[in-house]
Amino acid sequence: MKRALLLFLSADRLHAQLMLGGKIALQHEFADTPEGHESFATFLQTTRCPAYLLTDLIEEDFRHEIVPHLSGKSRTALLHRKFDQFYRGTPFHQATLLQRQKTGRRDDDMLFSALTNPSYITPWLNIMLVQQTPLGGIYSVPQISAPLVKNHPSNHLLLISWEKFSGLRQTYFSEHRLQISRLTPVHEGQTFNNAVVRELARTYQYLKSLSLLPSGQILDVRILCHANDRDELRNNLPDSEDMRYDFADIEEVGRKLKIDYRFTDSDASQIFLHQLAVRRPPTHYANAEHTHFYTLRQLRLALNWGSGALLAVSMLWAISTIMQSGGNASETETLRLQAQRTLKEIQLITQGFPATSVAASDMKSSVTAMSKLDQYQTAPQNVLQPLSAVLDHFPQVQISDLGWQISATEPVASNTQADQPAQVITMKGSLQGLGNDYRAALTYLDRFQLELGKRGYQVTTLARPLDVSPSGSLADQREARENALGFSLKLVWRPPL
Repeated sequence: MKRALLLFLSADRLHAQLMLGGKIALQHEFADTPEGHESFATFLQTTRCPAYLLTDLIEEDFRHEIVPHLSGKSRTALLHRKFDQFYRGTPFHQATLLQRQKTGRRDDDMLFSALTNPSYITPWLNIMLVQQTPLGGIYSVPQISAPLVKNHPSNHLLLISWEKFSGLRQTYFSEHRLQISRLTPVHEGQTFNNAVVRELARTYQYLKSLSLLPSGQILDVRILCHANDRDELRNNLPDSEDMRYDFADIEEVGRKLKIDYRFTDSDASQIFLHQLAVRRPPTHYANAEHTHFYTLRQLRLALNWGSGALLAVSMLWAISTIMQSGGNASETETLRLQAQRTLKEIQLITQGFPATSVAASDMKSSVTAMSKLDQYQTAPQNVLQPLSAVLDHFPQVQISDLGWQISATEPVASNTQADQPAQVITMKGSLQGLGNDYRAALTYLDRFQLELGKRGYQVTTLARPLDVSPSGSLADQREARENALGFSLKLVWRPPL
C-alpha cells in the first residue's frame, strides 16, 4: 500500500494516520466534538487517498448461528432476514462463514456481528461522504486479530490486548475462528496489569456461562504486552488449573510484522493498524453507499490502466515497425528494380483479363469507405468519462451491470456525427438510501437521466423503480422493494460535430 489513510475510531475520538510506502508520514487525533469534526473535514481536504476505518467499540455484538447451506438469491434473502431479526437498528452488520458442517445436512456455521450504536460512526462517515473520501471499508479490531493467533497450537485461545484509544480487548477463538470479543475501558489511574488481572477472571466465567469453553477444557491466554509489563503480570496473575498464560512481546511481534514504529508500552494500536493496512478481511461493515467514492476511484484506475496498456502496445508496434523498416533500408534499391520488373509483368497479365462490369470509380469508392471505417475507433475513455463524472454527483446510484456494444441502426441525434456508428451502453443499477419513497426515487432518477443527456448521451428508460405507465402492474411495487429500487437505462453516444 503506497499511500493510504488509516483511521482508528474509539468512543470519544478518531485517530488518523497517513501511510506512505509502509511508513507513518503523519498522525493526528480528533475529538468527538463539533470542533473535532470541523478539524477532521479540513484535514481530509488536504489528504486525498484511500481510507480504511478501524473501530474498537464496546457496542459490537457477535452471534453464532447454524443456517442452511444456500446460494444466490436464497442465501441473500436468508441473511437479510437474520439482519432484520438481530440488528434492525444499524446498517453496520455482516455475516462471516466460519465453516460448513461435515455431517447431516452440511449446514453453515455463521458468525453474525454488528456495530450496534451507529451514532459513534455516522458523524465521521458523513464528513467523509461530503469530502468525497474514497472509503475502502469499515473494520473492527476483533475482525483483524485472527492472523495474530493462526500459528498458536491451542484450539481454545483468549487473546488479550490493550489499545490506549479504547481499552482492554479480550477476543476468544475456538479452533482459530473468532467466536466473541469484549472491550473494557481502562479508566484513568488504573494500570494495564491491574485491568488484565481483574477482567481475566470475569471473562473466564463469561465463556463458561455461554458454554463456549467445553467442560474440563484448559483456556490458553495469550497476552500481547511490552517487556516492562510482562514480569509484573507473571507475578500478579494467579496460578490456575483452568488457565495457562502465554506472553507475546509486543516489540518482537512488531519486528516480525516489519512495523516501522518504536513500542514504549503495551499499546497494541499500531499492531492492529498494520494488520488493517496489509491483511484486510474480505468482509466488513460498510455498505455500497459508504464505499461509493472508493468504487468510482477503482473504476477510474481500471480505465487508466487499460488506456496505458493500449498505449504501450501501440508504442511497441510502432517501434517494431520502425526497426523493421530501418533494417530493410539497405535492400531498397534491389526492391525498386524488382518492383519495376513485376510491374511490367502485371501489365502484360492484365492485358489478357476479360472486361469487368465494375467501374473503376465504384472500386475507388469501396476502398475509400473501408478506409473510413477503419477510422471509426472511439477510445473507451471518451465514452465513459462523462458517465463517471455524472455518477460522482449522484452517490445514491449504485451500478450493478454495464453492457457495451456498437450499433449503426440507432437514431442519429442532432449535433453528432451521423456517419459514425453509435456506442450503446446498457446500464442496470439501483437507488440506495431512499427506502420505499418511490416519488423521491423517480425524481432522483429523472435528474440523473437529465444530467446524462446534458453530457451528450441519448437516454432511453428500459426499466424504472415503479412502472407508472398504463401497461404497468401492481406487482412492480413489490419487485421495487425487493430489488432496492432497481432501474435499467440505455445510453447512446456518438462523437459530437
